Amino acid sequence: MALKPLMIGILMLNTVLLFGSDGALGGSRYKQELVGICVQDVTGKEQPTTLNADCPIVPASVIKLVTTATALELLGPNYRFETTLAYTGTLKDGLLSGNLIIKGGGDPTLGSRHLGDQKDAFLDEWVALVKQAGITSIDGSIISDASLFDEEPLSPFWLWEDIGNYYAAGIFGLGVNDNSVTIHLQSGKAGTQPVVTKTEPELPLLRFENHLVAADNDKDSAYVYGVPFQWNRQLFGTLPANRADFTIRGDLPDPPLHVAELLTRALVKSGVTVKDKPTTTRVQPLSSTLRFTKVGSTRSEPLSRIIRIIHEKSDNIYAESLLRQLAGFAGSPPFSARGGLQVIRNFWQQKGLNVKSLYMVDGSGLSPLDRVSPRFLADLLTYMATKSSYASVFEQSLPLAGKEGSVSSFLTDSPITGLVRLKSGSNQTTTCYAGYYQKSTSKLAVVLMVNHTNVSRNQVRTDMQDYLLNR
Repeated sequence: MALKPLMIGILMLNTVLLFGSDGALGGSRYKQELVGICVQDVTGKEQPTTLNADCPIVPASVIKLVTTATALELLGPNYRFETTLAYTGTLKDGLLSGNLIIKGGGDPTLGSRHLGDQKDAFLDEWVALVKQAGITSIDGSIISDASLFDEEPLSPFWLWEDIGNYYAAGIFGLGVNDNSVTIHLQSGKAGTQPVVTKTEPELPLLRFENHLVAADNDKDSAYVYGVPFQWNRQLFGTLPANRADFTIRGDLPDPPLHVAELLTRALVKSGVTVKDKPTTTRVQPLSSTLRFTKVGSTRSEPLSRIIRIIHEKSDNIYAESLLRQLAGFAGSPPFSARGGLQVIRNFWQQKGLNVKSLYMVDGSGLSPLDRVSPRFLADLLTYMATKSSYASVFEQSLPLAGKEGSVSSFLTDSPITGLVRLKSGSNQTTTCYAGYYQKSTSKLAVVLMVNHTNVSRNQVRTDMQDYLLNR
């Protein structure tokens, strides 16, 4: 049935008020861009405000909300990753005639910078467990077992320009230090080649093919290229000139091996001798007939804190580790990203959400192939606010706009600062925000997405802020 002229006029007026006739979000400034909006009262008392709400749009890191919400629902806020120490062979009079095994549980927090002063506490705990077991000498080696996850540490859908950098490090069943290495450089005048002075941690096997150039600006445009298990890395791009010490971060080529090296050094330092060099089950497979004696285990921070870190710091490694852990709801190890993605899709379909507009190829949003509609995200946020047993945990895990984390500079010193909790997502042509806006009489699920824009990110953010302030 055709709409009456009065109704058409009301709809056109509302469109102008909501999206603007010129520079406002969705207005004439965005004629060549893809703008998606879905803002809805989680109680359903008001009609949602939408623009391209059913169109699958590149979400960048906003897709992490799907990963974390699924993990929270299936694992619970008190879930902890567990790493186990065990040995093979025999133990007599302090001498272990065999190997000490580190069985990875997929914990992304081991040695993580996000834990601050406690990041290396796991090593002290492991040394204490070994000594409590009565082991004073190991006639064998420390072996890392990362077989909980499959042998595809990198997503095939990530870009080459990202792989090798810290934010696109490989995902392993046993990792450490955010699976990253800090590279220290010294630069001279513009146009000269900076010099690598050291790495943290020290990695004697690591070699660099250096193509960096010092530039007369303060911009870090240096990139690291390389793949897991290979110890050569290429450095391209530019970094500021005349710096005595400038740092960039790349991926750790073999995190499981580095874990074994760290424990070996810590044990030797504490007085426990280790005969052979550290290694991994990838290099030295363990026989299925071996008998293992458990020494002990350590556990991560609870999932509630891990999710908070993911939302506040937008950590890809944490999110991808959660994705693989979710695969355990579909089958036995080794867990894969593909298995986790299927669990996510099945879960939300069972909850009644329209998964036809959800296309995930990873758990972090690093891939430009990820797509999700604003309505799906708004429906997920609504579900978590009204039907989840962990509604408060999920909402509180989102940083406050204008105050915390990756959204600390969004809605700063505004009338609604402290009322909006958001997850941000961005790449070269994407700016997105999704979360909750607590108004005086209602709670809104808010999803704002802009793709393929020639409008500057600062302008897009300003228009998004204006949109929320005028809600």
